[in-house]
Amino acid sequence: MEYCKVVENWKLFADAVKKLGGEASVLSIHEPATEAELTIVESKIGCQIPPSLKEVLINFSKKVEFRWFMPDDYEFESPLSEIFSGDRHWSLEWLIQFNEEKNGWKDEVFPNIEDPYDAVWHGKFAFQEVGNGDYLAIDISQAGKEPVVYLSHDDGDGHGIEIAKNFKEFLFLSSRLGCVGAEDWQWLPFVEESQAYINPDCENAKKFMLALGVKA
Repeated sequence: MEYCKVVENWKLFADAVKKLGGEASVLSIHEPATEAELTIVESKIGCQIPPSLKEVLINFSKKVEFRWFMPDDYEFESPLSEIFSGDRHWSLEWLIQFNEEKNGWKDEVFPNIEDPYDAVWHGKFAFQEVGNGDYLAIDISQAGKEPVVYLSHDDGDGHGIEIAKNFKEFLFLSSRLGCVGAEDWQWLPFVEESQAYINPDCENAKKFMLALGVKA
């Protein structure tokens, strides 16, 4: 998938939501980042930006904002009934803030690396705040791997679940679902036990797109 297809998907879902009476924020896509800008941000964060995220920042955009909200009186059928919005936002500058905040949770609330729940907060690079204290992040604890994972601060069912094998694939896969979420309860219906990561071709995804009137 090319980046132009990602943007096409975003516009497709935004139009579908608006036709149902919902709201879609103006899609904002800034210019790509420069190597110099990346170096400055990395020095402030204290670590390198994961390769798949860096690739998107350099080849696509250093700042993106895309959000939509279903009408208050609209409800999808179960098991999609808790879906109400879509959200994808990142910024080269925001990476500094997000990781400072994530480190605050890690160091002050989840410091015990021996505790399985706490351990999920360690070795992660946050790229999007969810708005409720949770984060979308990249696992940088294993060399050569960088899966996207969910960090929950309050025992969310999505805590530690791998959503995609890397940031670029996460961008592509989530665009095919209109970036539903970002709270875990909104995207969990698209994660099947028999298959890793979110699956925009699963049965729940087909039901979701049918309800919105979006062609797969």
